[in-house]
Amino acid sequence: MANQVIVVSLFQEGTSQVRPPYFNGQHFSYSKVRMEIYTKSYDVKVWRVIKKGNYPLPAAAQPPVDPEDIDEYTGEQMLVVQVNAKSSNLLYNVISGEEYGKISSCDTAKEMWDKLEVTYEGTNKVKETHINMLVHDYELSKMK
Repeated sequence: MANQVIVVSLFQEGTSQVRPPYFNGQHFSYSKVRMEIYTKSYDVKVWRVIKKGNYPLPAAAQPPVDPEDIDEYTGEQMLVVQVNAKSSNLLYNVISGEEYGKISSCDTAKEMWDKLEVTYEGTNKVKETHINMLVHDYELSKMK
């Protein structure tokens, strides 16, 4: 039984340079930093896609008739498609099954990342409200 717990722990947590950090819904601010560092070391362009959105597909002399037919893509277009796909793949591979439900409806890595940030950190307005409440509580405790 003890060996199973150790093995499960190892598979849940990133323990090498090739295994991304694992996020199970706890300690998002810590996981967020680890994810950024890991992703940048993996491929800086992937982190750019996660933060800013997919790279647009470069125009070709002849646009593909069927955007899903990769045989029609130029080498440059294929590189863009791969970076965009790596970004989504990376995020899907770092989350637990419970977290999957939160991002499964997202189409891009940026949407996934934004959804996780809002879920665990709130919007800027929520953060501002929380800070104001903390300042207010602090001021009240100072007056006592």
